[in-house]
Amino acid sequence: MNHPDTLEPLFDAESVRAHVQELGRKIAQEMDGEDPLLIALLGGSVIFLADLVRAIERPVRFEFIQVGFDSGGEIAEPGVVQIRYPLPLDLADQSVLVLKDVVTSGVTEPYLEQQLRDHGARDVRFAALIDIPDERKTDFQVGYAAFRTGRQGLLVGYGLKHDGLYGNLPYVARIRGTS
Repeated sequence: MNHPDTLEPLFDAESVRAHVQELGRKIAQEMDGEDPLLIALLGGSVIFLADLVRAIERPVRFEFIQVGFDSGGEIAEPGVVQIRYPLPLDLADQSVLVLKDVVTSGVTEPYLEQQLRDHGARDVRFAALIDIPDERKTDFQVGYAAFRTGRQGLLVGYGLKHDGLYGNLPYVARIRGTS
């Protein structure tokens, strides 16, 4: 199969590795004495989770959830955020750290935070591989980010996929010609 996309590397593999390692050390230091539950959003944050939990260098628990917009139907109105928990999560009095691949608009995160709190979470924080604060439509702030940057176009690599491809790259790139 031919893939005509031209990739422009933004964050090389060594830089990604170093930033995720540093983020893991920072999280371990700032959450010392806590027993946080890391929740990764399925899809793009799986590789981020795998490397981050190893960088924290202490026992941590982690789970996965899927967040998406419903297209309408019997369970919700079109456009309503739907959260799917693969396993029942007991969040009672838990400190939760939600992992996202990229944070842009900041619209979904406050809703997700409230849902987790409604399920008993004591504290909810967010960590992102890439934070793009100039894309915010809300005042949401990411607590931890490996990279903070401006608009970079369509990003791929390190779990981020385009048409199901490029998620296996050890670096982050943008597809040339996208803004």
